[in-house]
Amino acid sequence: MSLRSRPLRFQHFTVTFPEERILLVTITRPKKLNCINKATSREMAEVWEAFDNDDSLWVGIITGEGRAFCTGADLHEWNAMNQAGVVNDMGAPGLAGLPRRTGKKPIIAAVNGLCMGGGFEMVANCDVVIASSAAVFALPEAKRGIVAVAGCLPRLARTLGLQRTMDLVLTGRSVDASTMCAWGLVSQVVDAKSDVAKKAVQLAQDMCRNSPDALIIGRLGVRMAWEDASVEGTVTTLANEWYPRLVAGANFAEGIQAWVEKRGPRWVDSKL
Repeated sequence: MSLRSRPLRFQHFTVTFPEERILLVTITRPKKLNCINKATSREMAEVWEAFDNDDSLWVGIITGEGRAFCTGADLHEWNAMNQAGVVNDMGAPGLAGLPRRTGKKPIIAAVNGLCMGGGFEMVANCDVVIASSAAVFALPEAKRGIVAVAGCLPRLARTLGLQRTMDLVLTGRSVDASTMCAWGLVSQVVDAKSDVAKKAVQLAQDMCRNSPDALIIGRLGVRMAWEDASVEGTVTTLANEWYPRLVAGANFAEGIQAWVEKRGPRWVDSKL
């Protein structure tokens, strides 16, 4: 079922389609610095699941409205839950369906501003991260007696390294976008005067010029190596399980034939 055919009206975020094959989710709670309550988190998780199941959509983007990307969970809601004796469930896939998302298709984080706590956990598991030069990253949980257990600690240790991740987690200090780019989390820093979401759309368009089958399997191979830390295990799985599926798809033959005929490929939606 196409995601476009569903009702897409939500209280704290919007779902739009800036280009034919691209999904854009924008968190729209700027007065609360785009913190996310549990109801919104469930709704966003459902959108990402629908995105993975919609063959017509190839790349997703998440961004925020105003001066924050996302400052994590709604702590007013957490406080009310604590007072009511309700234990907060930090299970998969995590806040807004992203910190522990496995998924099938790439998601780009377009970090426009403050990216803290659960917002940082979301970004740590996105496939590509671009950020405004005004963006600020932090894991301030320790200052509130909390620990970021929803997925980012081992992932950031893989991406940033042990000591840099320890620095962030144990101090709770803020780090700017240029530092995060130097450390390897952010792939591109955009001038603060530019619209980082538009830059993300341009990046997504670059991806969508390629085979959707290659996007899915290429992403899978990188993530398997990142998650499992087994080079040969990943290669074996890709070669034995996924390469035959790639070859069997229409896009494999189309890409090669288009090169031989010196024309642009005419991709079809992936059936993987």
